Amino acid sequence: MLAIRADADGRIGLGHAMRCFALAETWCAQGGEAVFFSGAALPDPVLARLDGAGIEHRVLSAPDNGHDFAEAAAGTGARWLVIDGSFATPGYLDLVGKAGLPVLLLDDAASAERYPCDLLLNQNVQASPDQYTGRTGARVLAGPGFALIRADMRRAVPPRTIPERPQRILVLVGGADPGGHLEALAQAAAQALLKAGLGDGHVDAVIGPASTWQPPADAGPMIAYHRGVKDMGALIAKADLAISSAGSTVWELSLQGTPMILGASVPVEEPVGAGMAARGAALYLRRFSDCLPEQLVAEIVRLLQDSAMRRKLSATASALVDGRGAERVIDAMLGIEAGTGIP
Repeated sequence: MLAIRADADGRIGLGHAMRCFALAETWCAQGGEAVFFSGAALPDPVLARLDGAGIEHRVLSAPDNGHDFAEAAAGTGARWLVIDGSFATPGYLDLVGKAGLPVLLLDDAASAERYPCDLLLNQNVQASPDQYTGRTGARVLAGPGFALIRADMRRAVPPRTIPERPQRILVLVGGADPGGHLEALAQAAAQALLKAGLGDGHVDAVIGPASTWQPPADAGPMIAYHRGVKDMGALIAKADLAISSAGSTVWELSLQGTPMILGASVPVEEPVGAGMAARGAALYLRRFSDCLPEQLVAEIVRLLQDSAMRRKLSATASALVDGRGAERVIDAMLGIEAGTGIP
């Protein structure tokens, strides 16, 4: 049994919960079972995923108490505890550790004083085991080779074609869009298509499942807003380039070799965007809130008009992610169970 502790809502988005779900469904596909604990009710799309995979969901009465989670997890017969979220302070993890069960911690910032766990995963492009030296005795899994991607996104990934004349731009801001950037980004994409002489182009803008924002009735003929997307992989496959926040969606875009322009909606996304740009896998705008509309339009036009740059970004991004991250993480977990520490 895999016992997971993660949250999702309109403030933090769905990324923590969905990457844990990706791990859980792979665990279950290999014959295991999983149970998902959260500190509050989860958004309906997350619950639907869990239900469809046969994963039980429970809400904790004391969400910030590591002892309560560990006790509840132990009661399910858990073999591993998986923890993902800002609530997982060193003190929280100390309490969890008293249960005597191995702990996998998912981290993004490498900013804690210490990391009392058995296996530490940072799937971001800028991550390195060296960032955690002296702060943990855990085995560290670092980089997008360990990116946790859902099974529906990994199936039948189509080959990426880079057209000389791009037609479709996909705009994504994560599951919640707490900064309210989606409309401005979609409008900038439409303006860029016109400035690039691509007036017959199209913008697909995805409203996140945890967002309550309603699109305008007069968005214009070039922009289509999508809510409740069932097949995100198909939308990504149709896109000639994407404008996205630098969250977990980056790895889904990378898997399909999508040329992308990234921005940060929240501070934790800034090093991811900068890291992708440093690797030559994306263009990075810094914080969306600091980006002037004319700067955004100019950057999109530049990428629309440069097929060689789009090909380079595509090839570099797709080389980072192969969709087998969850399998590698589980191999590491099984290696620790076997006492080897390696798969």
